[in-house]
Amino acid sequence: MVVGRIGWQIRILSGARLSSTDLSLDVHRHEAVEEPERMEMNRKRVLLVLLVVVILAAGYGTFVVRRGFSAADQPSTVEKFMAQTVRNLGIPRSARSMKNPLTITPELLQEGRDSFTNRCAGCHGKDGDGHTGIGPNLYPKAPELRLPATQNLTDGEIHYIIRNGVRLTGMPALGNPHMSEDDNTAWKLVHFIRSISLTTPQQKVERTATASTAHYVGSATCEKCHAQIYERWKKTPMANVVRDPREHPDAIIPNLATNNVSPKFTKDQVAFVYGRVWKQRYFTKIGDDYYPEPAQWDVTNKMWRPYFVANGTDWWSTLYPPDNMKRPTGPTCDGCHSVNYDIQTKQVAEWNVGCEKCHGPGSAHVEQPTQGNIVNPARMDYISANDTCIQCHSQGRPVTSPIEGKYYDWSVGFHVGLNLRDYWQLEDHKLGELSFTHFPDGTAHKNRMQGNDFVQSVMYRRGVTCFDCHDVHGTENYAELRKPVNQICLDCHGPGSRNGPREATLAEHTHHKDGSTGSECVACHMSKIEVTIPGVFVSAHTFAFIPPTMTDKYKIPNPCTSCHMDKTTAWAADAMRHWPERSPWRAE
Repeated sequence: MVVGRIGWQIRILSGARLSSTDLSLDVHRHEAVEEPERMEMNRKRVLLVLLVVVILAAGYGTFVVRRGFSAADQPSTVEKFMAQTVRNLGIPRSARSMKNPLTITPELLQEGRDSFTNRCAGCHGKDGDGHTGIGPNLYPKAPELRLPATQNLTDGEIHYIIRNGVRLTGMPALGNPHMSEDDNTAWKLVHFIRSISLTTPQQKVERTATASTAHYVGSATCEKCHAQIYERWKKTPMANVVRDPREHPDAIIPNLATNNVSPKFTKDQVAFVYGRVWKQRYFTKIGDDYYPEPAQWDVTNKMWRPYFVANGTDWWSTLYPPDNMKRPTGPTCDGCHSVNYDIQTKQVAEWNVGCEKCHGPGSAHVEQPTQGNIVNPARMDYISANDTCIQCHSQGRPVTSPIEGKYYDWSVGFHVGLNLRDYWQLEDHKLGELSFTHFPDGTAHKNRMQGNDFVQSVMYRRGVTCFDCHDVHGTENYAELRKPVNQICLDCHGPGSRNGPREATLAEHTHHKDGSTGSECVACHMSKIEVTIPGVFVSAHTFAFIPPTMTDKYKIPNPCTSCHMDKTTAWAADAMRHWPERSPWRAE
């Protein structure tokens, strides 16, 4: 190399004329000398990188060995990053770009929910949060599907993971890769996983901005884009709580002339009809206010009953004159039976429980639909989601009372997206005391206290929401249940499941024949003991079994003798003590 340079320099210095061939030979000679040096340098670099990798691997291996191989440990950040990177790189490019071929509908989404419950919820939880008895004990952990790490994947990537599973994890493949039915199931699951995503920080900012500028537009406006849901909803009790008999000639159920419990009133005096399931009440309008007539129709027993809120039967009864015509429905009823009741103007955006009661004002969403400019309770945390229902399905009073000199029996100022606890407090109860609102153990004693019951339940503490069981948009089942009653319970509480019952069959658990009334889950766990009108009862929502001995001690009706009315509590308690699989302490 040095000789080459010297020769070149001598030639130049001596004035010798260089040909292109001479220059080429010198360059090649120079490169030939440098090539071995470059190769040696690269070899050393590769060896150095390999040495670093080996040292790191040895160090990590030593750490793992000393720490142990417990699946209960949390994967390190490096492990998570490497695992997700390798998983994502393993998804073919063609699969990543795939679009969901199935058009989303309420029915398809329900099918996706059912598949998720049956196949995925054991590890991922019913709503994808991963908080189950299995998910947190896997290694790696079952991911929380609601978070961006999953939601930011493409439809194709999620579909590929569902169909093919993930090696060296607890994630199995869905099924036979050659069956189109399984492929459709996978795409339905993709739709459901998309539906459970949590509201992102950006969407929260957008929602907050929207709440200050958007206005109410009415449920009919929603029909344009949500026609199927609207058609189902408009047939529900939610959409028909309040009806004007001039607009709905069939609204009044009985013949008003047969009223034999109060002074007569005519159809012309009825401005609004309230209710049609258990009872029906009639409101007359005086000025800007509505007032209840002193008679109500018992729908179940087809008979007239007096209507008057007596002292001791509601917290506000002594705060208003003992006269129905001096007790306007604005403070006592209308806030829950309408959308956005204005306590100053006494006007509503819409009568009945319309779309915007649960989803907030919709003008911005109508103008430019995005997930961020409308409220979706299904994408909230379980407390806020349940508060959407609890705001009206509970007995309580406003945190501040009176408000502008009046006593309101609903959460004035609250709308979805706010914290209900800042506006509403549930009715207090002292354990051991029987009151108009509560049994001595704290179970509700009257109707419209589903929220009071539910917040005491194990279901609530586990993050279950009202709409896990009910679909207020309308179904063909009783109480707008998503499925017939036993089916929806057995989705999570099938025989032998971790959630109970522990027995191999339902008959072994209930000690009643399959298909009988006594074999229904709700017969024992949702006893109809809460009064909606004298002699008519609705289900408790604590989901707790009330043993016969509780009836003896605290006068709380139990499901055994409520059904077997010719038997005594002693008979029922003795029968339970002889159930071999049942703890004797559950009978006490």
